[in-house]
Amino acid sequence: MTSFIQSINTHRKLAILNNHRQVIRLEGETQWCFDHAQLIINAFNTTYFWVGNAPTEISTILFSNILGQETELLIFNALLNFDANLFAAAEGTLKGGGLLVLLTPQCINKKDFFYQYIDKQLAQFPFCFFSQDNPIDVVPLIPKIDESTTHALNLNDQNDAIIAIKKTITGHQHRPLVLTANRGRGKSAALGIACAHLLIEKHCKHILICAPSKRSVHTAFKHSSALLPDFQLAHYSLHSLDLSQSLQFIAPDTLLADKPHTDLLIIDEAAALPVPLLESLTKHYTRLIFSSTLHGYEGSGRGFALRFQSRLKELSPQYRKYHLTQPIRWAENDPLESFTLNSICLTQFNHAPPCYHHHQSVEFQQILAQELLQDKKLLQTIFALLVDAHYQTKPSDLCLLLNGTDLSIFVMQQSQQIIGVALINHEGQISDVLSDDIYKGKRRIKGNLIPQSLAFHSGFKEASSHRFARIQRIAIYPSEQNKSLGTRFIAHLKQWAITNKFDHICTVFGATAQLTRFWQHLNFSPLRMGATRDKSSGAHSLIMSLPLTAKGKALNQKISKQCETQFLFQLSRNLQSIDPLLVMLLLKNKRVTDDINTAKLHSYLEGERPYQYIELDLVELILTGNLIALSEPQQKLCIEKVLQNHSWVQICKQLGFSGKKQAQQALKNAIKQLIGKSNAIR
Repeated sequence: MTSFIQSINTHRKLAILNNHRQVIRLEGETQWCFDHAQLIINAFNTTYFWVGNAPTEISTILFSNILGQETELLIFNALLNFDANLFAAAEGTLKGGGLLVLLTPQCINKKDFFYQYIDKQLAQFPFCFFSQDNPIDVVPLIPKIDESTTHALNLNDQNDAIIAIKKTITGHQHRPLVLTANRGRGKSAALGIACAHLLIEKHCKHILICAPSKRSVHTAFKHSSALLPDFQLAHYSLHSLDLSQSLQFIAPDTLLADKPHTDLLIIDEAAALPVPLLESLTKHYTRLIFSSTLHGYEGSGRGFALRFQSRLKELSPQYRKYHLTQPIRWAENDPLESFTLNSICLTQFNHAPPCYHHHQSVEFQQILAQELLQDKKLLQTIFALLVDAHYQTKPSDLCLLLNGTDLSIFVMQQSQQIIGVALINHEGQISDVLSDDIYKGKRRIKGNLIPQSLAFHSGFKEASSHRFARIQRIAIYPSEQNKSLGTRFIAHLKQWAITNKFDHICTVFGATAQLTRFWQHLNFSPLRMGATRDKSSGAHSLIMSLPLTAKGKALNQKISKQCETQFLFQLSRNLQSIDPLLVMLLLKNKRVTDDINTAKLHSYLEGERPYQYIELDLVELILTGNLIALSEPQQKLCIEKVLQNHSWVQICKQLGFSGKKQAQQALKNAIKQLIGKSNAIR
């Protein structure tokens, strides 16, 4: 056995004794790294995963197949680039006592600031390091091994979690549980075991588990099946995830559409689902568990913790929380977990909150990626603020922050305290040849979200040649929000965009009434609403823009006019389910017309004419009438029935009417008020 394998064996022994995961870094040319990784595989003859490009005789594991699996040896190929999302996903499969063999290049691209950052971080951890340039028989410094040390598995945390889960059924209704943990804490196992107990003890007959994918709940079903020998387990497989109809998986869209009856609903990886969906389920189900990983490859759950839990407190003031802290897949103070959380997810940085004084001035500063590379505290502060402000922030967002070639980073600060951060994407100025291909749908180039969408989806080819400053992210420290700081920040960004000769400053976001109102207040106008809901936000994406040049204003006016027409058309089709309050905001610049046939409307009110014969007249009335004069339930009724064309059955279900007759009378009452108060009817 060579000194190389002896050294690796010593590190593995250390990992097993401490129940930690150890990293073996191999730095060299591709073939050298492959050969030495193969030596490790042959020496230990154990199960392993190889992630990334591999020798022809070795099969690689795909990202989609990583979830819910475990291994004792993990080979991670980072020779060409360091994939942060893939690394954060893969390292969680490695069990305590396992080895991660990291393949890295001898020379990192000077323009790859993210990989340079990773390289610096790796050097700060006690990882085993071998380089092709150094003799292999030079054994790295290895910590002293105390073979008398034992690490007994402590399951108190998991047992308490199981008790908390079961109490959701045995306790009072309308007290949902929020179960959170970092990876490796046994959260999924606790869910599966608790479900089995509830079924065995006959507290439940039927349990539904919802998650973004079937594979993500595989571990929970595996632990349930182990405790349910009397059930027809032949029905259980990764594809069906069905334990004899008693414990079933349900997809989020099916759950939201059907809302089937169940004794207990579990939403696993809730941080990956849109807040509106979670709110809707909270209102509908009386026995509910929200489970979420707070940090990892899926995106940080801190946005989930901040946003949804504050909303949950309003909907269910007596909701309960339980956070798992004790790892069970590995021991505490695991060096690999520490590297991942401190270097890739940047979640273990406790920054002091800023204290804004309104009588003191604020400063704006543009930050370069090179500055972030040299100043980790600054990087941590900015990234932590972005994580807290955004619903989902993935490890790859850190890579984009450091490597974005068309990205400008700005901070708002006071007394050297950062209170806000904004990221601006430079988009547009696309060549004529590419613009033509984009317009025809033949090409889609990286970045350039706004000009490509306006060219292809909206049909304005000339948009590709314009320069767009897209506000990708803007975040104000949570405690300092609602103090007009965001407005001041955007005013500064607007002036910067004008100075740098952009034609537009714009944004795209999951449309809500609150966000739309904010951007409208800043004179941004809507240019396009997406036809389908975004998977992350659960809302339709809305492009809003403020033109800055004469050329920009001319284009903005044309696209804005078309957007209004399309929006009215889409309301009765793919936008049927958007919030009526959002509809009111987007229709606030209504047209005025004299073409409303009031005689026909009165004929409907008197019961002489059926609803279907006056629909067009009602649309005109709603678009020109003073909806603000109506109560909120009346506004919803008019918009959902007349503009969004909901069925009477839907209207009764959504607004609580006993039947079609009562709903029709409520609509007629609203119409009478509009006829009496609308300035458009003469």
